[in-house]
Amino acid sequence: MKKLLFSLGVGAVVFAGDWELEAPTGLKFGLIKGYENWHVVATHYRTDKNELRYIIGNDKAVEAYLKGAKKFPDGAILVKIGYSLKKNPAFPASVEPDAIQRIEYMLKDSKRFKDSAGWGFARFVKDQKTGKYKVFGKSARDYMQCFSCHQSVANKDYVFTDYVKRK
Repeated sequence: MKKLLFSLGVGAVVFAGDWELEAPTGLKFGLIKGYENWHVVATHYRTDKNELRYIIGNDKAVEAYLKGAKKFPDGAILVKIGYSLKKNPAFPASVEPDAIQRIEYMLKDSKRFKDSAGWGFARFVKDQKTGKYKVFGKSARDYMQCFSCHQSVANKDYVFTDYVKRK
């Protein structure tokens, strides 16, 4: 498979200790180490958060998209990186990514995450003052809100984002 590399350049610094962070669901931040070189799936803009989001996937996730699979295989990972926005000074009619606000991901593991249709969720929120990440939530129950929202796309294996075609 041809790999489309995507440089996240803007604010993509993750401190070494941050990789050890673990969400209450048991998913570590370090599981997605190297995500900067994963495949771009799509981008979208959240009007309620005023946030531009890049969705990227590992090889398993992108292969499932490209095959038109109705279900993602175990081991598929989709990462969502949320950026604040700033005006482009050279082109005032446009906005561009500014600073990473959060990095979230979902991992398909049908044995481990039976209560959420095989998907585990993790969210790491960036402290804009220190540049370090913090784990969202205190318990795995906090992550059921992720699954609750994703239930609206149960017919797409609980994934909102479609793969954006390149041709």
